[in-house]
Amino acid sequence: MTMNLIRLLALLLVLTSLASAQPARSGNRKVTKDVNDSELQQRRATAVSLLQSLAIEARSYADEPLRARVQAQIADVLWSHDKETARALFRRAWEIAEAVDQAPSTANAPGRQANSGARNQPRANLRREILQLASRRDYSLGLEFLAKLTPRVDGESETIPRELSSVENSERLRLATELLANNDVARAMQFADPALTRVDARSIEFLVSLREKDATAADPRFAALLGMAATDPSSDANTVSMLTSYAFTPWIYLVVSRSGIPSSNSYLRRDAPQLSPQLRRAFFEVTARILMRPLTQIDQSSAGRAGTHFMVMRLLPLFQQFASDFVGPLNAQLASLGPEAAKATADAGEVALRRGMAAGTESPGDELAERLDRAKNSDERDRAYAFAAMHAAEQAEPAARELTEKIEDTETRKGVKTFVDYMLIRALVIQKRPDDALALIQKAELPRLLRAYFLTRVATFKLKSDPVRATELLDDALTETRRLDPGTSDRVHSLLAVLRQFSELDRTRSWELLSETIKAANSISDFTGERGQTSVTLEGKFSVRLSVELASATDLADVLRQLAEENFYQALDVGKTFRGDAPRAIAMIAVARSVLSGP
Repeated sequence: MTMNLIRLLALLLVLTSLASAQPARSGNRKVTKDVNDSELQQRRATAVSLLQSLAIEARSYADEPLRARVQAQIADVLWSHDKETARALFRRAWEIAEAVDQAPSTANAPGRQANSGARNQPRANLRREILQLASRRDYSLGLEFLAKLTPRVDGESETIPRELSSVENSERLRLATELLANNDVARAMQFADPALTRVDARSIEFLVSLREKDATAADPRFAALLGMAATDPSSDANTVSMLTSYAFTPWIYLVVSRSGIPSSNSYLRRDAPQLSPQLRRAFFEVTARILMRPLTQIDQSSAGRAGTHFMVMRLLPLFQQFASDFVGPLNAQLASLGPEAAKATADAGEVALRRGMAAGTESPGDELAERLDRAKNSDERDRAYAFAAMHAAEQAEPAARELTEKIEDTETRKGVKTFVDYMLIRALVIQKRPDDALALIQKAELPRLLRAYFLTRVATFKLKSDPVRATELLDDALTETRRLDPGTSDRVHSLLAVLRQFSELDRTRSWELLSETIKAANSISDFTGERGQTSVTLEGKFSVRLSVELASATDLADVLRQLAEENFYQALDVGKTFRGDAPRAIAMIAVARSVLSGP
């Protein structure tokens, strides 16, 4: 009995301890949460104070565009916490941008102050950047800024609908296209609709992108553009070409000069849309009417007789297939345009005439054969093989490397081979084939800058699947980068690109590399922390230039934001060591965003 009593008392003590311990543990969790919340609030208060001080500092920047851009970016971060202050900053940034855009260029004016380590931004982009940030936060504020792009004439009634300026039209469509890319279809259409009043590359590009998201929204808007084009006296063969881009060739945008010479911009190949029979018929009726306008009207158009002849010949196979009743009148129009127009089309060549019209019908060999037939000497033959090789590389055809071997001039062959390898590796990266890309990188004779660039790009595919291999590739890229000439922007941007990838893999290495990157950046007077573009000019008889984005516009901000999430105050202290106003502002805003991020 005594033993049982002892056991009972022991059990009661254990239960009592457990009962008392449970509230204690719960209380500890509450204390920990309160401490964490308190620390977060302290960091947020520090971030808000930091941004307020930076906004005041930005008012004294000698570089006006930087002054506007920094205040707009601060407004973007503050939006979730203080909308009224953010709106005021957006409006102040817009006023500065307007003044900059309307003032004559003073870049070389006597007595102009240095920009404190920030390259002047192109004027045309300044209001656009502010507009994009403000519109994403507040639709009404975006409309307010857009309206200022089309000022009313003195005395004009506010009740009369405004006729949008070409600048506002362009910015509306640019902004709408960006919203589409972010899957904000409804808001994209809100901004775009008032600007869909004429046929040009930007309106058609928007509708092509919209159709990929919502064909039922895009096709009626295209039908409306067809109606406008039919009644617009300025519509001509180039208008027809843009309409054709939507209806049949959504990956190529071609215009033709009055002398009959075509030029085009092409993008990743897209399938032709399956338009309804009614809309397709409307397309052929409108385009035929435009192409068969009187010669006096054609003579005043942007395409002239030669350009019109080219476009009729280009579209004739489509008319034969889908609207044969127009073939006879179009052939009569071809005859009336005259022999000089016909000769210009013949000189342009069959390859140019059919470019983009039917998938699988084009071959670099066709264009090469045309060029070789016309070649009169070795220079022209080299040019023919060079263009064929580059065109094949743009289509990611491995045969491009074989074509380079037929170029006789050593320097030209070397330069074209670099271009071909660049394009082939780039295609493999886009296709997400890192192992194939790496094999070609190891085989190709690339400049050190491009080798570092591609090794960094390939490493991004290995970050999650094989972090050890990713680290090895980044180490190789870093070795190549450190061999670049010190004191150059290319070296700094390459370091920044490697740093961005290390921030996903190894935070210790990231802190070390950040210090090295800042030291390199501080040796460049015009380093801004953005626009990591460079160009590589290749050797040879004719100029070939590659434009490469070594680091994205957000790499520096992304790195600082990630590191600030790990150690807010250390990131703040390190970011302040940038000497230039622009990169230091980017760093401070990124650190603040790490604790103030909102929708």
